[in-house]
Amino acid sequence: MKSNCTISFSRNDLQRTRLWQGKCPVKNCTVDIKQHKVSFQKYKGKMRYLAFCPEHGIRIHKNGFVYYNGSSPADLITATKRNLMFHSDYYVTNFLKKKNKMESGRLCYESSEDAVSYNVFTELLSNGAALKRLVGNILKRHIKDEVELYLWGGKIDLRNNSFVQYKPLIKVRNHLERDIKRFATEPDIMLVIPKKVVICIEAKFGSKNPIAKEQKEKQEEKPKSKIKLIERYCVKNRIIDTKELFDFSNTPKLFYEQLFRNIVFAASMAKLEGNVNWYVVNLRNQHVMNLKRGKPESMPIMRNIRSILKPRYKKRFTHLTWEDIYNKAVKGNEELVNLAWYLKNKSLNCGRAFNIL
Repeated sequence: MKSNCTISFSRNDLQRTRLWQGKCPVKNCTVDIKQHKVSFQKYKGKMRYLAFCPEHGIRIHKNGFVYYNGSSPADLITATKRNLMFHSDYYVTNFLKKKNKMESGRLCYESSEDAVSYNVFTELLSNGAALKRLVGNILKRHIKDEVELYLWGGKIDLRNNSFVQYKPLIKVRNHLERDIKRFATEPDIMLVIPKKVVICIEAKFGSKNPIAKEQKEKQEEKPKSKIKLIERYCVKNRIIDTKELFDFSNTPKLFYEQLFRNIVFAASMAKLEGNVNWYVVNLRNQHVMNLKRGKPESMPIMRNIRSILKPRYKKRFTHLTWEDIYNKAVKGNEELVNLAWYLKNKSLNCGRAFNIL
């Protein structure tokens, strides 16, 4: 089943619906989606099918939707571009179904944090002054140097339409994760001032920060338990002395494994970059945190992570929201009016995505 729709939908175009109601989430749509199904994925050996609106080209999931134009490679390109408001051709050329990005075909999901990261940061890169302001806010000082943007481990070069992997990241992976074949550590966003600073950003849109679990990992996967994580990334680390970095004497009950790995990788890459400064930022959605008060999505992160860092490194970890990015780097910038519109009107689960008016 196919769709010729190429329109992108904002929160004002959508309404929250329930699958059992048989309604498309696009306002005023009269299609009975229960009459249209498309294959999704196998579950317990059986193919799953989900409701589909051929008029608007979306596959309807429990809480949101996915742009879907058909099953062919060309259809996936069309669907992906519908969720990328900025520099979509660059993504298709350098990432889609390439080895440069894990799960590269999932940026057509309405809830994709990778799509939001790509849209926001590539557009900030196109306006270098805005990206410098954001980095200056993270570092608490004025930035004059040019800032390089790396997404999923590679340098984004919009002008030359090229993509080159960050060499220090490759070296750290080869050292710490040579045997990891499934989902090696891949910083969402890196902001680099060569020979001066490395910033790793772990971005969250609608999801929560994953925590370590006391369970056995599958073969060729990263460890899941706190003890095995510390053993692999600290005890076996020969790039940096992690005893100078971490203090595990009073480890909190919740051990945020993804943020922990980001810190190890940031510090290790900074060492390979020439002993430069490093920072790790947890980028989250303030609107989701407000809605999820008391749930894991709203848990305080700063105190937790800083509690395992030695005093001199505590301020190397910080917290930022998408709303902060809007206020500090986008708002009032006439050259970023389209990005401002995107942040104000982006949807999540068919409702408002960010607390931006």
